[in-house]
Amino acid sequence: MATTPDPLANNPAIRDWAERFFRIKSWTMPDGMDQQGDDVVARRTAALAALSKITIAPVLSSGARQAFAGGYKALKQEAMAAVDVDAFDAIDAGIQSLGDDIATQMVIATARVKAQAALKSAEDKFEAVSSLLDQGSFTYLEKLLGAARGLMAKAVAASEFKSVDDASADFLKVAGEAETYGAYFDTWTRATLLLINSIDTDDQKAATDARAAQMKVATAESVNGDFAKAKTALEDWKSNLDTADNLADAVAFGDKLEKYEKDYAKRAKIILSSQVFDAGDYSSLLKDAKDAAYAKKDFVAANKHLDDLIAYLSTNRQNLAIYLRGFDMRMMGNAEFKTAVLAAKKTQEAKGSNKPGQARKDLITWAEANADIMSESKSKQIVASLGTKYEALKKTLRDPELADLNATWEAHRLLVVAKNFDATDGAPKYHPKLETLFKLARVTDQRGEMDRIVAKFPAAGTYEIRKPLEDALTAGNYDLAIASVPKALELMRAMPEYLTLKADVEDVLAALPPTEATLVDPLKKAVSDAEILAIAGKPVEGSSVLKLVLENADYLEIATALADYRAKLAQIEKTHSQVKKFLKLPSAEAALDLSLRNCKDKAETEQKYGDAFLMLERHKKLLAQAKPMATARFQVGGIINALKRAAVPSSELDPIESKIPAAEDEARKPDFAKALSAFDAILASLEALSKEAAEAYEMVDGIGSNAGHSLDRHGPDVTDPELIRRLKTGEAPNAKAGDAPSYTGASSRFESPQDWIAGRELAAQAALAKGVDISQKEMAYTGDLLTSPEESADFTVEHGRAIDKAFIGKKKEVRLTEGAGDIVFDKTYETYEEIEGLTRAYVNFIWEPEAFVKETTALPVDPTEHAAHKPQDNADYAKEYKKRHGTDPTKIPGRWVMMQQYPVADGWDNELKAYTNNDPGNMIP
Repeated sequence: MATTPDPLANNPAIRDWAERFFRIKSWTMPDGMDQQGDDVVARRTAALAALSKITIAPVLSSGARQAFAGGYKALKQEAMAAVDVDAFDAIDAGIQSLGDDIATQMVIATARVKAQAALKSAEDKFEAVSSLLDQGSFTYLEKLLGAARGLMAKAVAASEFKSVDDASADFLKVAGEAETYGAYFDTWTRATLLLINSIDTDDQKAATDARAAQMKVATAESVNGDFAKAKTALEDWKSNLDTADNLADAVAFGDKLEKYEKDYAKRAKIILSSQVFDAGDYSSLLKDAKDAAYAKKDFVAANKHLDDLIAYLSTNRQNLAIYLRGFDMRMMGNAEFKTAVLAAKKTQEAKGSNKPGQARKDLITWAEANADIMSESKSKQIVASLGTKYEALKKTLRDPELADLNATWEAHRLLVVAKNFDATDGAPKYHPKLETLFKLARVTDQRGEMDRIVAKFPAAGTYEIRKPLEDALTAGNYDLAIASVPKALELMRAMPEYLTLKADVEDVLAALPPTEATLVDPLKKAVSDAEILAIAGKPVEGSSVLKLVLENADYLEIATALADYRAKLAQIEKTHSQVKKFLKLPSAEAALDLSLRNCKDKAETEQKYGDAFLMLERHKKLLAQAKPMATARFQVGGIINALKRAAVPSSELDPIESKIPAAEDEARKPDFAKALSAFDAILASLEALSKEAAEAYEMVDGIGSNAGHSLDRHGPDVTDPELIRRLKTGEAPNAKAGDAPSYTGASSRFESPQDWIAGRELAAQAALAKGVDISQKEMAYTGDLLTSPEESADFTVEHGRAIDKAFIGKKKEVRLTEGAGDIVFDKTYETYEEIEGLTRAYVNFIWEPEAFVKETTALPVDPTEHAAHKPQDNADYAKEYKKRHGTDPTKIPGRWVMMQQYPVADGWDNELKAYTNNDPGNMIP
């Protein structure tokens, strides 16, 4: 979702209050006013009274809340420190202005919440319909949504948030129209493929070309939002059809087929593969329907086949299919068993009585009356049919129930093998326990969720929430254990909020003077009362007690400031850590650390969380200056080393490298703005040398190897159309005639040669730190996989700055399978999304053993002529070497090549301009 601007950063009126706070010379309130005149005291009293009437509501954004709180403190300090009665004119005006600004922000806050909800609805709708759309309608909706997001990114005033609300509403209306068109387009693409497949081979190319042409016409209309004309363009495709109605009939049948897949396919899988007696008569109907529609163009027959299948797939028949799993048809030799089964068969036959529900009831009645026969049948079916389920369950359970499951299963299996089906001493005695043990699979996910909560909030595990479950499992009472899980999960889900609120109250307590009993005692009592409730299994009620006390006006300001501070600190600490990974300048890092430490001390030592919040805002600005400088320096270092590795003459490199110390001196001051300017200039001056060196590296890597193609596929000279073509066809930018397709879900390029060469070298340095020297020309051979040197080294380089743009595949194209003619997703894409600002690149070095030349040796017989051979890896090299020379090699000659380097799009959020997935384990720095 588009980020709502922080009023503290975007609204001058709010920012001025924060700055007013920072202009206070002393952050403590002055005292000793006894010597001042009555007129000053009167004005001060009046000013403080007016100030006390101002409240800062929690509904405001955190930035606005703490900026206004800072302004409040500044005005109070000014009033307390004023010695001249005339000074109160400005102070009174400030108090009035603060009240007015807060009132204005209250209106804005309401508008902001409404706009956020509206935009979220628009974004959810886009996500829901995008899989249906063609590229034109996808682009059109993307443009409309982007406009709404753009409004949100700039919105400050209530009227501007209203514009976001209006734009989102307009989007939803258009998206509804696009969805209707998209549903038709989605069905049309499948129907037309199948129709083409049904016509004479000689006519298929013309029909395919006509289809592509109409799709292009439709896209030209849908990209402008004219979905009616786009649909008409699709409907105009009727090339080589026997009748003009075939397309409409095919689309209508396609809709029915899609409904079948959505509503009946899972049920069909259960029934048609079951022991339901006439299931085989219906198993081919789906194929028959498709054949009738697309091979014979007999849509009347096609619809009848599909309708007959859907009618057969009733809920009652599904229930019968499931119940029949307990019937082992190998027992049809038993007369009573056979009679019951055949009677049920007749009752449920779709072309006969068609009463599967009654058939199931009859079988249940018979089974209850013939428990001995059914016990034998069920025992055999358990062993024959539930083995896979048993193995899967073993992986999710833990002791003691796991040990009980294994023992019970094995005891039951041995009795079945022994053909002991006695109800008291045979296999059937284990049926009830096995049934309840298998039911434990139903609560596997819930138990896992509780484990994850305890891992994140260890204190939650100290409460006896799971004790009823654990006691029941220990006792082997699995029905009771299963029944206890929902309540335990409900209580466990409430624990994070309770524990967080408890910590908040304790922090508020720490911020209050211990001598202030009237403030401290209610909080202590609330913590005690809430803990008693939580221990008693009532964490929700405990949370309510804590919430209620925090909503008290005496604590609300502290609690709100604390929450704001913690959220801001988590964000700032993450960025702070990232900047330091790039910076690696001790004096500059020390300056950043000191700035952050001062912020934290204000909160942790003085418990002034609102003050600390505003200090963090200043630290955030410092980081915003430091990060681009640090990442620029990071890249410069990689490029310089890469150019030295490429043996660039010192006469060309020294004049550029000599500028680095001066830039670093600015960073040490720290003057990050000047340092950034200097490093950006150095980066720009390295462009030509980087381009030459990058091309040289690729040329060398590509000699006799599949390596050396990264620049051709992802370099800055690759065009947008080439990137898009690879997504849509699999044809890489450097493809030659006869090359195999190179499919990808993300087609990307580097923005500059500096980005490319910096990534290569930074990965090479990381490899060296792990013992892999890519300049190495031979490698020891041990013959032991455990001690053999690594033959590959891959890394994800985080540049910390934008290095790329990319096109991401969204909706896959569909194709027909060979022979069967089924519709499946292809490896190419119908639609794509353009993204920018990626900061990571994947780099992969591999070791390539030296190729064997054509030669004659004395082995295996003298003479033997050996053909040239390019080994795939060291093991292949050793095998070939031994074949030629009779012994294992001690050293393997070869070289390291960079096989891949491309920008990473996986996990990228194009609105947040950040990766939202977990960092890979091979990431540097």
